[in-house]
Amino acid sequence: MKIGREHTFQLIDGEFNPSEAGNILFTLVNSKINFHSTESFGITIRTSGDTSFHENRIKELAQTNTDIKQVINYAAEKNMRLKINGTIEIKLINEQG
Repeated sequence: MKIGREHTFQLIDGEFNPSEAGNILFTLVNSKINFHSTESFGITIRTSGDTSFHENRIKELAQTNTDIKQVINYAAEKNMRLKINGTIEIKLINEQG
């Protein structure tokens, strides 16, 4: 693999039943919630600094979990499958921007 400035990775691409979709999506979102919780805790312990970014992000992700749950419950009630496409884009930038 050649290391360039921009990279795209296809993490999820498929159709899933509601249970499978829930497992995949809740694992991803909960992982991000755990990341921000750990970061916030670390900032509080190390520096007593501002954790508002992480706390706001946790709230947003919790709402995302609620929204995903509604979609999955609807799909389950209607006996539908869910097509999920999850692409990650990475751009390498200098620390100056």
